[in-house]
Amino acid sequence: MSLHDYFEHTYFLSYCQSLYNKDRAYDAEQTDRLNRHRHVEPDSAQFLANIAMIRKPNKVLEIGTSTGFSTLWLAYGLRHCPNVGFISLDIDKTRSDVAKRHLQAVGLSTLVDLKVQDASDYLSQNREIFDFIFLDAERKFYSDYTEYLHCALTIGSVLIVDNVISHSGEVNQFLAVFKNDKRYICHTLDIGAGLFMAVRQEP
Repeated sequence: MSLHDYFEHTYFLSYCQSLYNKDRAYDAEQTDRLNRHRHVEPDSAQFLANIAMIRKPNKVLEIGTSTGFSTLWLAYGLRHCPNVGFISLDIDKTRSDVAKRHLQAVGLSTLVDLKVQDASDYLSQNREIFDFIFLDAERKFYSDYTEYLHCALTIGSVLIVDNVISHSGEVNQFLAVFKNDKRYICHTLDIGAGLFMAVRQEP
């Protein structure tokens, strides 16, 4: 049975809206930010799906699965890409398991390889080149990822980072590395909490 035999577009949209509303209410009750699911905003999630559809990548990496809201939308955007390799990382197995259930519920679980692993450990061992990387994890570690990200991107690769307007002070130094690197064309987009997009234009 192929993906298209059981994926239902209307149900997917309804499921995602319900999930976002439920988890937003959950987050509002949490006094410790680390307990929050902290999903991307719906317009940011849809933008990610659009980029995936336009780019038609062969290899995708998401750093920061959480409970899978952005993962759902990335998988949605990749659903017509044959043989795509989509890896989503999170250090929290409980959250990764929840994300798996959400993906199964909408018929997209076969598109995603959910890995429970520290991002620094994964990136330091990685030898793959990715066409599309989405970064939405603990911001204090971003600078540790910089050189690994350079090695994982090639001409035409896209890096997107979330929360760059809402938490600009925490990510400015990290983003400056890409803005000041002539290998990249960079834009900050006023979508959701702010998205930063760096496109690799040189080796």
